[in-house]
Amino acid sequence: MHFGKSERQQQNTRRKDSGQAEWVVGLFWTLILSILLYAQLQIASWRTTGMYMEDALAASNLASALVDIQEYGKTNKAIIPDAEQAYEIYLEALRDNLQLDEQWECQNKSLISGKVEVADYIVYNVEQNRVIAARVGANGCVTERWDGEKGVLTAPDGGVIEHPGIYSEIIFPVQGSWGITIMAHKGKLVDIVVERREE
Repeated sequence: MHFGKSERQQQNTRRKDSGQAEWVVGLFWTLILSILLYAQLQIASWRTTGMYMEDALAASNLASALVDIQEYGKTNKAIIPDAEQAYEIYLEALRDNLQLDEQWECQNKSLISGKVEVADYIVYNVEQNRVIAARVGANGCVTERWDGEKGVLTAPDGGVIEHPGIYSEIIFPVQGSWGITIMAHKGKLVDIVVERREE
């Protein structure tokens, strides 16, 4: 069977179109898989940054827990009498733990791509069944005091206050996909001491 010239051209054109369509579909799936892989790598990077920040906040909170040793020795109750002094120590500890410079910027731009700011700092003292809270502002002074019931009052991250503790939260820029910078928040509540139960 002989095909005419126009029929052969049509078959060649169909094969060519079919090959181009397969190539376009292959390119499309390669692009989709590349985007998914990049997104997974970005999520893994953000998780690493989040864990690093959480550890730094926990260590800084604990460093600032200036418990009244005399009170603890007498009553076995951990009380932080000076929230403002605790905040000063927290700032120093946070700078050291995150390796921030004088402008509060991190040297490792892959973790933090700009200035770190303290968004919240709260000291929680527990006396019997009451929680007494003191929030310290950016100026280093107590800006707000309130109290609540032990086991009912919660920190901004949702943690229930059962024991004396410190909550802090920071805001920092993180370099995202395609050069987009997003502002991230990280907060952490740390219990200072679990009271011993009398037997």
